[in-house]
Amino acid sequence: MMTWQWLPMFPPAVIVLFAVALMAVLAYGSWLLREKHVPRNAIWQLGLLRLGMIAVVTLCLFQPVLSLPKSVTDVPGLILLLDRSASMSSASTEGTRWDEARRLIEQSPAVQSATRTHNVHWFSFDQRAIPIMPDELDQIAPAGDETDIAASLKSAWNHVRLSNASREINADPDRVLLVSDGINRSSSDVVATAKELGLAVDILPLSLTADNEAASAASIDLVQAARRVLVGSETAFQVTVRPNRSLDNLTLVAEVEGQELAREELAGLVAADDRFVIIKDCPKEAGLKRYEFFLRQGEAAVGRPFAVNVLAVDDKHDVLILEETWRWEFKYLRRVLEDDPSFNMTAFLSREGNAFVQFGEPDRRVKLGGFPQSRSELDGFDTIIVGDVQPSSWPRGLARHIHSVVSDGGKSLVVLAGRHLGEWVETPELSRLLPVELTRDSGLPLSGAIELQLTPAGRSSDWFTLPTGQNSQPKTVSTLPTLEHVYPVLRKQPAATVLVEAMGHQNAYGPLPVIVEHTYGRGRVLFVATDTLWRWQNYGPRTDDGVTLHAAFWQHAMRAMAPMERSAAGRQMFLRPERTKYRTGETVRIAAELNTTGGDEPSVPSLDATVVMPDGRRVPVSIRVPATPGAIPAVEFEATEPGRYRIEASATLNGQSVAETFVVIEVTRGDREIDGTAVDLATLERWASLTGGRVIDPTREEGWVSAETPAGVTSIRQHPYDLWHNFSLMLLLSLLLALDWSYRLFRGFV
Repeated sequence: MMTWQWLPMFPPAVIVLFAVALMAVLAYGSWLLREKHVPRNAIWQLGLLRLGMIAVVTLCLFQPVLSLPKSVTDVPGLILLLDRSASMSSASTEGTRWDEARRLIEQSPAVQSATRTHNVHWFSFDQRAIPIMPDELDQIAPAGDETDIAASLKSAWNHVRLSNASREINADPDRVLLVSDGINRSSSDVVATAKELGLAVDILPLSLTADNEAASAASIDLVQAARRVLVGSETAFQVTVRPNRSLDNLTLVAEVEGQELAREELAGLVAADDRFVIIKDCPKEAGLKRYEFFLRQGEAAVGRPFAVNVLAVDDKHDVLILEETWRWEFKYLRRVLEDDPSFNMTAFLSREGNAFVQFGEPDRRVKLGGFPQSRSELDGFDTIIVGDVQPSSWPRGLARHIHSVVSDGGKSLVVLAGRHLGEWVETPELSRLLPVELTRDSGLPLSGAIELQLTPAGRSSDWFTLPTGQNSQPKTVSTLPTLEHVYPVLRKQPAATVLVEAMGHQNAYGPLPVIVEHTYGRGRVLFVATDTLWRWQNYGPRTDDGVTLHAAFWQHAMRAMAPMERSAAGRQMFLRPERTKYRTGETVRIAAELNTTGGDEPSVPSLDATVVMPDGRRVPVSIRVPATPGAIPAVEFEATEPGRYRIEASATLNGQSVAETFVVIEVTRGDREIDGTAVDLATLERWASLTGGRVIDPTREEGWVSAETPAGVTSIRQHPYDLWHNFSLMLLLSLLLALDWSYRLFRGFV
C-alpha cells in the first residue's frame, strides 16, 4: 500500500498561505498577459505550467516521503566467531593456532561456499565479540587476556539483531561457526547460552599437536574453603575437578602440611563435566595450615596442585545467653559451655519482673554490669543464644541491636524455641533473622514421643558424630533419640539448610524442621525448634569416655557457628582480600577495615602494612586511604613470584600498637590465558553435539552449510523514497522552469 509522510520545513499554515500568495501572483500575471493581448490559449498553457511549478514548490516545502510496497527475500545469516585470545598464540602444526585458524578460514571451501550463498557476519572475540571485515585478519593479534565464549556468543547475536532491525531484515542467524581452541575461562554455560539464542554451534577444528598428548587429562579448577576455623571444628573443602576427556581411573589426593589427609577415587568422569568433591578436616592444633590437592592417574601426577591456606585458631569465644525461664536445656547447655575451654559464658536468667540473675565464668573477657541494652554491650560477644524470651519485655531497641550485630557485625545467633516463640511474629527484627518462617501458633508445642531423622545435609555434617578414637574417623549417629515436644514452624527460609526434621509430623510444606541453620548478612543463625534436646544427654548414645550426643552436638555446632572474625573490646582490624588465589603479574588488592568498638581515643590511628614474600623477605607497603568519605582503605601490590604471601597490618596510635592482624593469599605461576592451553577438542565436540551443530570438514564445500542458495524469508516491505533529498522534486521543478522559458522563447514572448 502506498503511503505518504510529510516533514514540513515550516508550519503547514505558513506553507499554505505562501501557496495562496503564489496563486494570487499567478492570477495577476495572467491578467497582465491578457492586457497585452497575448492569445488566450497561450495564457492557459503558461498558466498550467506555472501552476505545476507552484505545486512542486509547495511539495518541496512539505518534504514528502513516498513509501511503496516491495517484495524482499532475506537470505539467512550466519555468524563466524574467531578466537583472538592469548591462548591462540600457542604453537600449532605450522606457526601458531591463530595462523592455522586464519589459513583454514581463507582456504576452506566450506567457508568460501557459505560466504557466496549466505550473509556471513564476521566477529573476533575474547571476552566479547567485535565485528570485523574478512580482509582485517592480518591486522588482528591474538592477545586477549580472558576468554568468555558464552558472553561472546551473546554479544555477537545482539549486534546482528540490531543490525538486522535497522535494515528491516527478518532472517536472523541460526548457526554460528566457532573457530577456537576451546580454552574457556568463564563459568557461563556455552550450551545454555546457545540454546537460549537459538544457535547451532558448528566447530572448525584446529590440529591436535604433540602438546595435546602431554596435556593434562584433568585439572583442579577451584577449591572453596573457609579462611579461618576454630580448633576442633570441622572445615570442608569443595574441590572442583574439570576433566579434559573421559576418565575412569583418576584419584584426588588431599594433604595438609605434607601429610596425606584424604584420598578420593573418581570414576565416570566426562569431558568438560565438572565433578565436585567434598574433603573434610578437623584441625587439632592452632596455626596456619597449608592444604594441597593433587590429581593422580596411577603413579603419574595430573595437572598442577592447588593450594589453600586455612588459619586454625584457639581463641576463647564469648557466648551470651538470654533466657527467661529455668529450663533443663539451659542447665545442660551451661554445663557444656563451662566445661569447654574454647568458650566463655555469660548468661542472664529472668527472675521476676525486670530482675535478672547473671551467671558468668571468672575469666570471661566481657563483663556486664546489668542486662545488655546497647549495641556496644553486644559487640564484645561472638555468639548470642536466645531462649524462651518475650522480646516485648526487653529494653527498647535491644531486638534491633541483636539484628544489627548479626547481619552487619557478623555475630552468630542460636535460638532455642519456647512457648513465647509465637510472639516473635510481632518483633520483625528477630523473626527476620530466623532460618524459618513463624506463625502465631508456633508457640503451641506438638507433644509426645517425637521421632527425628537426619536430612542428607545433617548426615554429611559432623554435628551428629561421636569420637571413636584418636586414629579413627568420628561415627555419625544413625538414630536420634526422641524428643518430648517440638514447636511447629511454617517452613524453612529459601536459602536455609535443614539438618534434622520430625518424622510423622508435617504440614503442606513437608516434614516439620527441627534444627535449621542459614547465613544472614555477615552472620549465621541456628534455630532449634525444641527445648527438650537435653534428652540426648540422658537417653542418647555416649562414648566409653562419657561423651554424650548432647555434648558432642553442641561442641560441634558452637564451633561451626563461631564467627569468622572474632570479637574483641577496643579497636579491631580486619584484612579482606578480593580473593585468596592470584597469579603472578596480577595486582593484589586487600581491603583494610579498622573497627573502633569500645575505642575512646580521640585521634585517628596510622595504618601500616608489610608483605612477607614466599622466600621470607619482608616488604613494607602503604595502605592507600581514599579521599572519598566512607571509602575503605586498601593494600595494593603486585604478585611477582609464586608461593604463599602473608600480609600483616597494624594500627598505631601515639607510638603504640592498638590493633594488628594478618591474612594469607596464594599466588601461582603463569599467565591464566596461556597456562596449559591444549586444544580442547572434546569440549568443542560436546558443545556442537548438544546444540545441534557439527564438527565440519573444512575441505568439503558443503561442510558448513548447503552449497545451494537457501530459499530465504520473503516479506513485503515498505520501500521509502525521499522526494526532497533525492532531488526528484528539484529536477521536476527545473524541468517545468525549462519548459516555461522554452515556450515563451519559441512563441516570441521573451
